[in-house]
Amino acid sequence: MLPVVASLRPACGGSLFSALCVGTRTTLRGYATKVDIKALKRLRELNPVPMSKAKEALLSTDNDIEQAMVWLEKDAIQSGAKKAEKIKNRAASDGAIAVQINEALTAGAIIELGCETDFVARNSTFVDLASTIARSSLELAGHSALTQIEVSELSAKIAGGRTMADMVTETIGRLGENIVLRRAATMGSPDATGSMVVSGYVHGGIAGSHGASAGKIGGLVAIKSSVRSEEHRRTLSQLAGRLAQQVVGYSPRFITVDEWKAAGEAGIEGIGEPEVTVLEAQQFLFGGGTIAEVLAKVAKGVDAPVEVASFVRFERGEGVEKPVRPDFAEEVRKQLS
Repeated sequence: MLPVVASLRPACGGSLFSALCVGTRTTLRGYATKVDIKALKRLRELNPVPMSKAKEALLSTDNDIEQAMVWLEKDAIQSGAKKAEKIKNRAASDGAIAVQINEALTAGAIIELGCETDFVARNSTFVDLASTIARSSLELAGHSALTQIEVSELSAKIAGGRTMADMVTETIGRLGENIVLRRAATMGSPDATGSMVVSGYVHGGIAGSHGASAGKIGGLVAIKSSVRSEEHRRTLSQLAGRLAQQVVGYSPRFITVDEWKAAGEAGIEGIGEPEVTVLEAQQFLFGGGTIAEVLAKVAKGVDAPVEVASFVRFERGEGVEKPVRPDFAEEVRKQLS
């Protein structure tokens, strides 16, 4: 029941009797004076915020759980925005790489979400955020073997009534670290026939929401072939997954030797030796010769050409200068000496 607050305003003569009989006006306020215990328990099951914050939400919404959830979301974004402004210059040199593949195996997405410490990078709230962003990235996959997604476009993407940017801001408020969406890329079949099979791999992966996984290093590989049978597509999917592990573990720069040669002719430095930097020239991690030889064997088995259309590799913190953290043990020794 809403509380009734009386405001006394004398009508004439200033007598209390006149105020009560003539000058009284009634104001209704939309908040409760007492928290409903059952509502409090249920709200904290849905959103495990501190007890004081849950009580404030219920008091502000007359114990309406649904409205209290909305209140908490808005409050988290506001609190996160204030926190984000204070810590925006901190280096987000840690973080996670998240990978998502669609059910048809024709598209994939990979994103990097940065934070300050490995502790937060392994936090379930952070991992779920990275997974949600990866899933939203997948919805932006077009018909290109590899597309770099603009961070601004992805940040404006809406899921569950909130933008990715709002989710990041809210998580900053919860975890207290600077969080930055650094980059994203997608792969998609160039035509409606699904001529590409996409798979991915994350090293040291932690399972997140929506079937995605997040870890320190991730990779996507797209294999192009005209095969149509489910059995053959499963074969290519398994191969693409293993090649993604190859990409993560051996960090190639080129797909073919021809690409490597073209880079050398163009004067690009640091291209290395083919057996190191060319994917097809590398020894296959799972045996059977070079990647080129393995592709040829698989092509013979499925009776159709098989080639690597594209690959991408993300490692967390690439290009971000890591802050020098204080050696607390050394500081203590200095103070004691």
